[in-house]
Amino acid sequence: MTSMTVNPTTTRRSSFARVPAAFRLQFAVPWSFIWLPMIIFVIAWGFSYGVMGLIDAQVPERIPAEEPLNATGGSQATIWYLGFMAAYTASHTFPFSVALSYSRRVYLIGTYLTFAVVSVGYALAAMLAYWVEQATNGFGRHMYVFGVPSFQEFGGMFGVGSIAAVVVLFVMCFGFFWAILYRRVSVTQLWAVIIGVIAVLLGLLALITLNDGWATVGTWFMRQTAFSLAGWGLLAAIVLGGLNYLLIRKATVS
Repeated sequence: MTSMTVNPTTTRRSSFARVPAAFRLQFAVPWSFIWLPMIIFVIAWGFSYGVMGLIDAQVPERIPAEEPLNATGGSQATIWYLGFMAAYTASHTFPFSVALSYSRRVYLIGTYLTFAVVSVGYALAAMLAYWVEQATNGFGRHMYVFGVPSFQEFGGMFGVGSIAAVVVLFVMCFGFFWAILYRRVSVTQLWAVIIGVIAVLLGLLALITLNDGWATVGTWFMRQTAFSLAGWGLLAAIVLGGLNYLLIRKATVS
């Protein structure tokens, strides 16, 4: 009769060892989170300057140094795209990760790491654009998308980078939330949540208006720096990330 000995030093492999694989899963198609955001960033930046150039050409009496043109809305195109892609991730790569036997926790950690890296990448691009616009005085005509002169007192280049990173992170977590909520509840419940969120927001706006609170809100914002606002935004993203974790634990895969 033979006996089998068990090596007491043998330990079970930690499930967190699969986090890097879950992270790489999001970049299986590099276009999604690398190339398309870069292309959209450049196109939106150039389009904004095209619009400001047309305005500048129609106002020949404009004094650029005294009347700068701002088109900060052009910086939002990439952010909204990334929010959509975060929702797409929840609806497409999540089932694939389950098929690969990733735990939901491992998948979510890998996804959050992806969101963080993409957010930092966008922040670096925004900081570079800010530096270029400031160094060239708005390409010689004081036209700005990222390098609005007032930002210099609001944190400068690093302030812009901080705000950009946190905004992208929050928007991606927000997009992910709605997609994973769709997998967790029925369509009727989803619409109930959407209507509930809208009702709460409208109620909050009405409450501020009825109590003449907009001056207080404006004062609060004026007292903030880019870094303090980034801190509040990061806190909101963390809370939303925790909610995503609670939802994904019971999310169904179809």
